[in-house]
Amino acid sequence: MTRFVKKLGFNSFQSFKITFAQELSTIEEKSIVHSNISCDESIFETATHLLHSTMDVLQKTTETLDVEMMERCKFALLNSRKIYIMGMGHSGVIAMDFHYKLIRIGLNTLLINDSHMMLRLASMMESQDVIVAISHAGETEELIHAVQLAKEQGLPLIAITVDNENTLKELSVLHLAYQSTEILFETGSITSKIPQIFILDLIYIGIIKETYGESLNRRLKITDEIINHRKK
Repeated sequence: MTRFVKKLGFNSFQSFKITFAQELSTIEEKSIVHSNISCDESIFETATHLLHSTMDVLQKTTETLDVEMMERCKFALLNSRKIYIMGMGHSGVIAMDFHYKLIRIGLNTLLINDSHMMLRLASMMESQDVIVAISHAGETEELIHAVQLAKEQGLPLIAITVDNENTLKELSVLHLAYQSTEILFETGSITSKIPQIFILDLIYIGIIKETYGESLNRRLKITDEIINHRKK
């Protein structure tokens, strides 16, 4: 091996290993967001690759969707006293979107995307409440700590995470998984956020279908109140 690396122009096997590791790192960094997307391609090529990768994760998410679990999540939310929706960072943005959807149809929800508020409110929750915790990797330390504290109060947990084994899934009563591809610079990209939105929209639409008349009346009432407020 020593003769081989010297023939390649290296002084020692150690210098060969260092150079080889650096080269591998450089190759990996040329792929961003998805393995099909590279730094030296055109915008149109990136758009096409990003579209295909997003369609791929949605297709795989649909194919692996647990319909029974989705139904159980829907009724858990409908039968709850209050819904606490938790998420931090990029998942906090998704949590906010879900929160706004639910309050527009009259559900009693509270968005929590601050770690201190999570811990503060976790000990005050009641067993008739439900937590929806959103985390891509399912390993956000502050979120897990708050969920563990809330579970001591007897709260059921609905976890939304990528489809793998993770701490949040282990703590959950109900778990909805989505498919995703993640490499360097992936965190918060469209290929991880879109599947989260997709899963939560399925729950939202399921709730509307279950309570269509009531949800419609609430939505119209809120719209009328907004219009009247703007007229003043």
